[in-house]
Amino acid sequence: MKNVGVHTERAFESVVEAHLLPTDTSDPSISAPPPGRAVCPRCERPQVVCYCAHLHALPTQTRVILLQHPREQEMAVGTARMAHLSLPNSVLRVGVDFAQDAVIQGELASSSSAYVLFPKPGARDIRELRGVSDVKLIVIDGTWREARKLLHLNPWLQQLPMVAFTPSHPSEYRIRKEPAAHCVSTIEALAEALGLIEPDGFATEKLLEPFHAMVARQVWYQTEVGKGRSRHVRRRKPRKPPFARLAQDYGRLVCVQGEANAWPVRDPNYREPSVVHWVAHRPASGESYEVFVAPKGPLAPLTCGHAGISEAQVRGGVSPQAWLQSWQAFLRPDDVLVLWGHFFSSLAEREGWVRPGAPVDLRALAAQALQHRSGTVEGLLERVGSGCQVTDLGLQGRAGRRLSTLVALVKTLADSSRYPAA
Repeated sequence: MKNVGVHTERAFESVVEAHLLPTDTSDPSISAPPPGRAVCPRCERPQVVCYCAHLHALPTQTRVILLQHPREQEMAVGTARMAHLSLPNSVLRVGVDFAQDAVIQGELASSSSAYVLFPKPGARDIRELRGVSDVKLIVIDGTWREARKLLHLNPWLQQLPMVAFTPSHPSEYRIRKEPAAHCVSTIEALAEALGLIEPDGFATEKLLEPFHAMVARQVWYQTEVGKGRSRHVRRRKPRKPPFARLAQDYGRLVCVQGEANAWPVRDPNYREPSVVHWVAHRPASGESYEVFVAPKGPLAPLTCGHAGISEAQVRGGVSPQAWLQSWQAFLRPDDVLVLWGHFFSSLAEREGWVRPGAPVDLRALAAQALQHRSGTVEGLLERVGSGCQVTDLGLQGRAGRRLSTLVALVKTLADSSRYPAA
Protein backbone atom coordinates (compact mmCIF):
# COMPACT_ATOMS: atom_id res chain seq x y z
CA MET A 1 0.00 0.00 0.00
CA LYS A 2 2.89 2.34 0.72
CA ASN A 3 4.31 1.94 -2.80
CA VAL A 4 0.90 2.62 -4.29
CA GLY A 5 0.65 5.83 -2.30
CA VAL A 6 4.08 7.03 -3.42
CA HIS A 7 3.24 6.23 -7.02
CA THR A 8 -0.08 8.13 -6.77
CA GLU A 9 1.58 11.19 -5.23
CA ARG A 10 4.28 11.32 -7.89
CA ALA A 11 1.69 10.92 -10.61
CA PHE A 12 -0.28 13.81 -9.11
CA GLU A 13 2.79 16.04 -8.97
CA SER A 14 3.60 15.30 -12.61
CA VAL A 15 0.02 16.03 -13.66
CA VAL A 16 -0.11 19.33 -11.78
CA GLU A 17 3.33 20.32 -13.05
CA ALA A 18 2.27 19.58 -16.61
CA HIS A 19 -0.79 21.78 -16.19
CA LEU A 20 1.17 24.58 -14.54
CA LEU A 21 3.86 24.83 -17.18
CA PRO A 22 2.96 26.54 -20.47
CA THR A 23 2.17 24.26 -23.40
CA ASP A 24 4.86 24.03 -26.08
CA THR A 25 3.43 25.64 -29.22
CA SER A 26 6.55 25.13 -31.37
CA ASP A 27 4.95 22.01 -32.87
CA PRO A 28 3.70 23.14 -36.32
CA SER A 29 0.73 20.77 -36.01
CA ILE A 30 -0.61 22.88 -33.15
CA SER A 31 -2.34 26.02 -34.36
CA ALA A 32 -1.86 29.25 -32.44
CA PRO A 33 -4.97 30.61 -30.73
CA PRO A 34 -6.85 33.07 -32.93
CA PRO A 35 -6.61 36.78 -32.07
CA GLY A 36 -9.48 38.30 -30.12
CA ARG A 37 -12.41 39.37 -32.26
CA ALA A 38 -13.09 43.08 -32.70
CA VAL A 39 -16.09 44.13 -30.61
CA CYS A 40 -18.49 46.98 -31.35
CA PRO A 41 -18.33 49.46 -28.43
CA ARG A 42 -22.01 50.35 -28.85
CA CYS A 43 -23.85 47.02 -28.95
CA GLU A 44 -20.91 45.13 -27.36
CA ARG A 45 -21.23 42.36 -29.95
CA PRO A 46 -18.42 41.11 -32.24
CA GLN A 47 -18.18 43.26 -35.36
CA VAL A 48 -19.25 40.36 -37.61
CA VAL A 49 -22.62 40.15 -35.82
CA CYS A 50 -23.04 43.84 -34.94
CA TYR A 51 -26.67 44.94 -35.31
CA CYS A 52 -26.15 48.70 -34.94
CA ALA A 53 -26.93 49.35 -38.61
CA HIS A 54 -30.49 48.18 -37.90
CA LEU A 55 -31.08 50.37 -34.83
CA HIS A 56 -33.56 53.26 -34.95
CA ALA A 57 -33.96 56.01 -32.35
CA LEU A 58 -37.62 55.76 -31.31
CA PRO A 59 -38.81 58.52 -28.95
CA THR A 60 -41.60 57.58 -26.54
CA GLN A 61 -43.68 59.36 -23.94
CA THR A 62 -43.39 56.25 -21.78
CA ARG A 63 -40.26 56.13 -19.65
CA VAL A 64 -38.91 52.56 -19.87
CA ILE A 65 -36.85 51.26 -16.92
CA LEU A 66 -35.02 47.99 -17.63
CA LEU A 67 -33.85 45.99 -14.60
CA GLN A 68 -31.45 43.32 -15.81
CA HIS A 69 -30.27 40.28 -13.84
CA PRO A 70 -26.42 40.07 -13.87
CA ARG A 71 -26.45 36.65 -15.51
CA GLU A 72 -28.54 37.96 -18.39
CA GLN A 73 -25.89 40.61 -19.02
CA GLU A 74 -23.52 37.78 -20.01
CA MET A 75 -26.01 36.41 -22.57
CA ALA A 76 -24.63 37.31 -26.01
CA VAL A 77 -28.05 37.19 -27.71
CA GLY A 78 -29.94 39.11 -25.03
CA THR A 79 -32.28 41.89 -26.12
CA ALA A 80 -32.45 44.36 -23.21
CA ARG A 81 -29.43 46.38 -24.37
CA MET A 82 -30.81 46.32 -27.91
CA ALA A 83 -34.08 47.83 -26.65
CA HIS A 84 -32.23 50.40 -24.54
CA LEU A 85 -30.17 51.55 -27.54
CA SER A 86 -33.37 52.01 -29.57
CA LEU A 87 -35.33 53.89 -26.90
CA PRO A 88 -33.82 57.28 -25.94
CA ASN A 89 -36.35 57.60 -23.11
CA SER A 90 -35.07 54.50 -21.29
CA VAL A 91 -32.62 53.51 -18.58
CA LEU A 92 -30.88 50.13 -18.15
CA ARG A 93 -29.55 48.99 -14.76
CA VAL A 94 -27.89 45.69 -13.89
CA GLY A 95 -28.13 44.14 -10.43
CA VAL A 96 -30.13 42.05 -8.00
CA ASP A 97 -31.11 44.36 -5.15
CA PHE A 98 -32.17 47.77 -6.51
CA ALA A 99 -33.35 49.20 -3.19
CA GLN A 100 -30.05 51.09 -2.85
CA ASP A 101 -29.71 51.95 -6.55
CA ALA A 102 -29.75 55.75 -6.58
CA VAL A 103 -30.72 55.93 -10.27
CA ILE A 104 -33.73 53.65 -9.91
CA GLN A 105 -34.92 55.17 -6.66
CA GLY A 106 -34.56 58.62 -8.19
CA GLU A 107 -36.67 57.56 -11.15
CA LEU A 108 -39.43 56.29 -8.88
CA ALA A 109 -39.33 59.29 -6.55
CA SER A 110 -40.11 61.65 -9.41
CA SER A 111 -43.24 59.81 -10.57
CA SER A 112 -46.43 58.42 -9.12
CA SER A 113 -47.28 56.44 -12.29
CA ALA A 114 -44.80 53.56 -12.14
CA TYR A 115 -45.93 50.11 -13.29
CA VAL A 116 -44.21 46.72 -13.50
CA LEU A 117 -44.66 44.75 -16.72
CA PHE A 118 -45.09 41.21 -15.41
CA PRO A 119 -47.76 38.56 -16.12
CA LYS A 120 -48.66 37.95 -12.50
CA PRO A 121 -52.17 36.78 -11.58
CA GLY A 122 -54.26 39.86 -10.95
CA ALA A 123 -52.15 42.12 -13.17
CA ARG A 124 -54.10 44.88 -14.94
CA ASP A 125 -54.52 45.01 -18.70
CA ILE A 126 -51.76 47.28 -19.99
CA ARG A 127 -54.24 48.96 -22.33
CA GLU A 128 -55.54 50.82 -19.29
CA LEU A 129 -52.33 52.90 -19.34
CA ARG A 130 -53.11 54.44 -22.72
CA GLY A 131 -53.66 58.11 -22.12
CA VAL A 132 -52.09 58.07 -18.63
CA SER A 133 -49.41 60.77 -18.33
CA ASP A 134 -45.91 60.33 -16.94
CA VAL A 135 -45.96 56.52 -17.17
CA LYS A 136 -42.80 54.73 -16.07
CA LEU A 137 -42.81 51.12 -17.22
CA ILE A 138 -40.48 48.80 -15.30
CA VAL A 139 -39.38 45.77 -17.32
CA ILE A 140 -37.46 42.89 -15.74
CA ASP A 141 -34.89 41.27 -18.03
CA GLY A 142 -33.83 37.69 -17.33
CA THR A 143 -35.06 34.15 -17.47
CA TRP A 144 -38.40 33.52 -15.77
CA ARG A 145 -36.56 32.11 -12.77
CA GLU A 146 -34.27 35.15 -12.60
CA ALA A 147 -37.22 37.52 -13.00
CA ARG A 148 -39.06 35.89 -10.11
CA LYS A 149 -35.90 36.11 -8.03
CA LEU A 150 -35.60 39.84 -8.72
CA LEU A 151 -39.20 40.33 -7.63
CA HIS A 152 -38.57 38.34 -4.46
CA LEU A 153 -35.41 40.29 -3.58
CA ASN A 154 -37.08 43.65 -4.28
CA PRO A 155 -40.32 43.69 -2.23
CA TRP A 156 -40.90 47.31 -3.18
CA LEU A 157 -41.44 46.16 -6.77
CA GLN A 158 -44.29 43.95 -5.63
CA GLN A 159 -45.96 46.98 -4.05
CA LEU A 160 -46.24 48.68 -7.45
CA PRO A 161 -49.19 47.94 -9.75
CA MET A 162 -48.45 45.25 -12.31
CA VAL A 163 -49.63 45.24 -15.90
CA ALA A 164 -49.63 42.52 -18.56
CA PHE A 165 -50.88 41.69 -22.05
CA THR A 166 -51.55 38.65 -24.19
CA PRO A 167 -48.96 38.35 -27.02
CA SER A 168 -50.54 38.72 -30.45
CA HIS A 169 -48.31 36.00 -31.93
CA PRO A 170 -45.66 33.50 -30.78
CA SER A 171 -42.11 34.64 -30.13
CA GLU A 172 -39.72 34.79 -33.07
CA TYR A 173 -36.75 34.21 -30.75
CA ARG A 174 -35.73 31.06 -32.64
CA ILE A 175 -32.17 31.03 -31.29
CA ARG A 176 -33.23 30.77 -27.65
CA LYS A 177 -35.80 28.43 -26.18
CA GLU A 178 -38.75 30.02 -24.40
CA PRO A 179 -40.37 28.10 -21.50
CA ALA A 180 -43.91 28.36 -22.93
CA ALA A 181 -45.71 29.36 -26.10
CA HIS A 182 -46.96 32.64 -24.60
CA CYS A 183 -43.46 33.75 -23.53
CA VAL A 184 -41.60 36.36 -25.59
CA SER A 185 -38.23 38.10 -25.42
CA THR A 186 -37.75 41.41 -23.62
CA ILE A 187 -37.67 43.49 -26.79
CA GLU A 188 -40.73 41.71 -28.21
CA ALA A 189 -42.63 42.37 -24.98
CA LEU A 190 -41.67 46.05 -25.12
CA ALA A 191 -42.70 46.32 -28.76
CA GLU A 192 -46.19 45.01 -27.99
CA ALA A 193 -46.54 46.97 -24.76
CA LEU A 194 -45.51 50.30 -26.27
CA GLY A 195 -47.69 49.66 -29.29
CA LEU A 196 -50.66 49.40 -26.94
CA ILE A 197 -50.04 52.44 -24.73
CA GLU A 198 -48.19 55.07 -26.77
CA PRO A 199 -50.70 57.83 -27.63
CA ASP A 200 -49.71 58.21 -31.30
CA GLY A 201 -48.97 54.57 -31.93
CA PHE A 202 -45.52 53.07 -32.01
CA ALA A 203 -43.15 51.91 -34.77
CA THR A 204 -43.10 48.31 -33.60
CA GLU A 205 -41.31 46.95 -36.66
CA LYS A 206 -38.52 49.51 -36.35
CA LEU A 207 -37.89 48.47 -32.74
CA LEU A 208 -37.81 44.80 -33.78
CA GLU A 209 -35.65 45.32 -36.87
CA PRO A 210 -32.28 44.73 -35.07
CA PHE A 211 -33.85 41.77 -33.25
CA HIS A 212 -34.90 40.12 -36.50
CA ALA A 213 -31.49 40.86 -38.03
CA MET A 214 -29.70 39.29 -35.07
CA VAL A 215 -31.88 36.18 -35.12
CA ALA A 216 -31.47 35.73 -38.87
CA ARG A 217 -27.70 36.13 -38.58
CA GLN A 218 -27.43 33.57 -35.79
CA VAL A 219 -29.63 31.08 -37.67
CA TRP A 220 -27.43 31.53 -40.75
CA TYR A 221 -24.32 30.80 -38.71
CA GLN A 222 -25.90 27.71 -37.19
CA THR A 223 -27.11 26.27 -40.51
CA GLU A 224 -24.77 27.44 -43.28
CA VAL A 225 -21.49 28.20 -41.52
CA GLY A 226 -21.91 25.26 -39.16
CA LYS A 227 -22.22 22.88 -42.11
CA GLY A 228 -19.15 24.34 -43.76
CA ARG A 229 -17.04 23.99 -40.66
CA SER A 230 -17.59 20.23 -40.55
CA ARG A 231 -15.71 19.84 -43.84
CA HIS A 232 -12.50 21.34 -42.46
CA VAL A 233 -9.82 19.32 -40.70
CA ARG A 234 -9.72 20.47 -37.11
CA ARG A 235 -6.26 21.11 -35.75
CA ARG A 236 -5.42 20.21 -32.23
CA LYS A 237 -5.57 23.30 -30.06
CA PRO A 238 -3.01 23.90 -27.33
CA ARG A 239 -4.26 22.81 -23.95
CA LYS A 240 -4.89 25.74 -21.64
CA PRO A 241 -3.31 25.19 -18.23
CA PRO A 242 -6.13 25.01 -15.64
CA PHE A 243 -4.21 27.18 -13.17
CA ALA A 244 -2.91 29.73 -15.69
CA ARG A 245 -5.63 32.24 -14.75
CA LEU A 246 -4.28 32.45 -11.20
CA ALA A 247 -1.00 33.83 -12.55
CA GLN A 248 -2.56 36.03 -15.21
CA ASP A 249 -5.10 37.63 -12.83
CA TYR A 250 -3.03 37.48 -9.64
CA GLY A 251 -3.31 41.20 -8.95
CA ARG A 252 -7.14 40.93 -9.04
CA LEU A 253 -7.60 37.73 -7.02
CA VAL A 254 -9.71 37.75 -3.84
CA CYS A 255 -9.75 34.48 -1.86
CA VAL A 256 -13.03 33.87 -0.03
CA GLN A 257 -14.17 31.50 2.72
CA GLY A 258 -17.25 31.36 4.91
CA GLU A 259 -19.11 29.51 7.64
CA ALA A 260 -22.81 28.74 7.71
CA ASN A 261 -25.53 28.25 10.29
CA ALA A 262 -26.33 24.77 8.98
CA TRP A 263 -28.90 22.43 10.50
CA PRO A 264 -28.74 18.65 10.15
CA VAL A 265 -31.13 17.62 7.39
CA ARG A 266 -33.04 15.23 9.66
CA ASP A 267 -33.39 17.75 12.49
CA PRO A 268 -37.11 18.47 13.12
CA ASN A 269 -36.20 22.17 13.47
CA TYR A 270 -34.33 22.21 10.16
CA ARG A 271 -33.93 25.59 8.45
CA GLU A 272 -32.18 26.65 5.29
CA PRO A 273 -28.46 27.38 5.92
CA SER A 274 -27.27 30.97 6.00
CA VAL A 275 -23.87 32.68 6.20
CA VAL A 276 -22.72 33.66 9.71
CA HIS A 277 -18.98 34.26 9.15
CA TRP A 278 -17.42 35.66 5.95
CA VAL A 279 -13.70 36.26 5.39
CA ALA A 280 -11.66 37.29 2.36
CA HIS A 281 -8.08 38.21 1.47
CA ARG A 282 -6.26 39.79 -1.48
CA PRO A 283 -2.95 37.93 -1.90
CA ALA A 284 -1.41 40.69 -4.02
CA SER A 285 -2.06 43.57 -1.59
CA GLY A 286 -2.49 41.79 1.75
CA GLU A 287 -5.93 43.34 2.39
CA SER A 288 -8.33 41.26 4.48
CA TYR A 289 -12.07 41.37 5.14
CA GLU A 290 -13.99 39.75 8.00
CA VAL A 291 -17.56 40.03 9.23
CA PHE A 292 -19.93 38.09 11.48
CA VAL A 293 -23.53 37.94 10.27
CA ALA A 294 -26.39 37.59 12.74
CA PRO A 295 -28.59 34.56 11.92
CA LYS A 296 -32.15 35.19 10.78
CA GLY A 297 -33.45 32.45 13.06
CA PRO A 298 -32.18 30.21 15.85
CA LEU A 299 -28.62 28.92 15.81
CA ALA A 300 -28.11 25.27 14.91
CA PRO A 301 -26.70 23.33 17.89
CA LEU A 302 -23.30 22.60 16.32
CA THR A 303 -22.73 25.80 14.33
CA CYS A 304 -20.39 27.62 16.71
CA GLY A 305 -18.45 24.49 17.63
CA HIS A 306 -17.81 23.56 14.02
CA ALA A 307 -16.97 27.12 13.00
CA GLY A 308 -14.65 27.71 15.98
CA ILE A 309 -16.38 30.97 16.93
CA SER A 310 -18.44 32.03 19.93
CA GLU A 311 -22.20 32.40 20.08
CA ALA A 312 -21.72 36.00 21.22
CA GLN A 313 -19.76 36.79 18.06
CA VAL A 314 -22.50 35.38 15.86
CA ARG A 315 -25.45 36.92 17.68
CA GLY A 316 -23.63 40.25 17.81
CA GLY A 317 -23.04 40.19 14.06
CA VAL A 318 -24.40 42.63 11.52
CA SER A 319 -27.61 42.15 9.54
CA PRO A 320 -27.43 40.35 6.18
CA GLN A 321 -28.17 43.66 4.45
CA ALA A 322 -25.29 45.43 6.26
CA TRP A 323 -22.98 42.53 5.41
CA LEU A 324 -23.80 42.75 1.70
CA GLN A 325 -23.29 46.51 1.69
CA SER A 326 -19.87 46.30 3.37
CA TRP A 327 -18.88 43.38 1.12
CA GLN A 328 -19.81 45.32 -2.02
CA ALA A 329 -17.75 48.25 -0.70
CA PHE A 330 -14.73 45.95 -0.29
CA LEU A 331 -15.01 44.50 -3.79
CA ARG A 332 -13.67 46.10 -6.93
CA PRO A 333 -15.43 45.82 -10.31
CA ASP A 334 -12.65 43.72 -11.87
CA ASP A 335 -12.04 41.39 -8.90
CA VAL A 336 -11.73 37.65 -9.55
CA LEU A 337 -13.03 35.60 -6.60
CA VAL A 338 -11.32 32.33 -5.69
CA LEU A 339 -13.24 29.78 -3.61
CA TRP A 340 -12.90 26.13 -2.65
CA GLY A 341 -16.21 24.77 -3.92
CA HIS A 342 -19.39 26.74 -4.56
CA PHE A 343 -21.40 26.17 -1.35
CA PHE A 344 -20.78 29.55 0.26
CA SER A 345 -21.09 31.54 -2.96
CA SER A 346 -24.49 29.87 -3.49
CA LEU A 347 -25.61 30.91 -0.01
CA ALA A 348 -24.42 34.47 -0.65
CA GLU A 349 -26.28 34.62 -3.97
CA ARG A 350 -29.45 33.56 -2.19
CA GLU A 351 -29.03 36.61 0.06
CA GLY A 352 -28.74 38.89 -2.96
CA TRP A 353 -24.98 38.98 -3.38
CA VAL A 354 -23.89 40.24 -6.81
CA ARG A 355 -20.49 38.86 -7.67
CA PRO A 356 -18.12 40.92 -9.87
CA GLY A 357 -17.69 38.04 -12.35
CA ALA A 358 -17.47 34.29 -12.69
CA PRO A 359 -15.58 32.98 -9.62
CA VAL A 360 -12.72 30.49 -9.81
CA ASP A 361 -13.58 27.20 -8.10
CA LEU A 362 -10.09 25.96 -7.19
CA ARG A 363 -11.45 22.58 -6.12
CA ALA A 364 -12.91 22.02 -9.59
CA LEU A 365 -9.65 23.09 -11.28
CA ALA A 366 -7.66 20.69 -9.10
CA ALA A 367 -10.04 17.86 -9.95
CA GLN A 368 -9.57 18.70 -13.63
CA ALA A 369 -5.80 18.40 -13.28
CA LEU A 370 -6.02 15.19 -11.23
CA GLN A 371 -8.75 13.53 -13.29
CA HIS A 372 -10.44 12.63 -10.02
CA ARG A 373 -11.56 14.27 -6.77
CA SER A 374 -9.07 16.71 -5.32
CA GLY A 375 -9.60 15.98 -1.62
CA THR A 376 -9.22 18.83 0.88
CA VAL A 377 -7.50 22.15 0.38
CA GLU A 378 -5.04 21.23 3.15
CA GLY A 379 -4.20 17.92 1.48
CA LEU A 380 -3.69 19.56 -1.89
CA LEU A 381 -1.33 22.15 -0.42
CA GLU A 382 0.74 19.39 1.20
CA ARG A 383 1.20 17.68 -2.16
CA VAL A 384 1.84 20.75 -4.28
CA GLY A 385 3.45 23.12 -1.79
CA SER A 386 6.60 21.11 -1.06
CA GLY A 387 6.82 22.29 2.52
CA CYS A 388 5.12 25.65 1.90
CA GLN A 389 4.41 27.50 5.14
CA VAL A 390 0.91 28.80 5.74
CA THR A 391 0.88 32.41 6.96
CA ASP A 392 -1.70 33.23 9.62
CA LEU A 393 -3.85 36.04 8.23
CA GLY A 394 -5.16 36.99 11.68
CA LEU A 395 -8.73 36.01 10.85
CA GLN A 396 -10.83 34.08 13.34
CA GLY A 397 -12.24 30.57 13.53
CA ARG A 398 -12.12 27.70 11.10
CA ALA A 399 -12.92 30.06 8.21
CA GLY A 400 -9.79 32.09 9.00
CA ARG A 401 -7.61 28.96 9.11
CA ARG A 402 -9.04 27.58 5.88
CA LEU A 403 -8.66 30.92 4.15
CA SER A 404 -4.97 31.06 5.20
CA THR A 405 -4.47 27.64 3.62
CA LEU A 406 -6.37 28.64 0.46
CA VAL A 407 -4.23 31.78 0.08
CA ALA A 408 -1.03 29.73 0.48
CA LEU A 409 -2.26 27.29 -2.18
CA VAL A 410 -3.18 30.11 -4.57
CA LYS A 411 0.26 31.69 -4.15
CA THR A 412 1.91 28.35 -4.89
CA LEU A 413 -0.15 27.62 -7.99
CA ALA A 414 0.13 31.19 -9.28
CA ASP A 415 3.94 31.24 -8.95
CA SER A 416 4.86 33.64 -11.76
CA SER A 417 8.19 31.88 -12.36
CA ARG A 418 6.24 28.99 -13.90
CA TYR A 419 4.81 31.19 -16.63
CA PRO A 420 6.43 33.26 -19.38
CA ALA A 421 6.53 37.01 -18.84
CA ALA A 422 3.58 38.88 -20.27
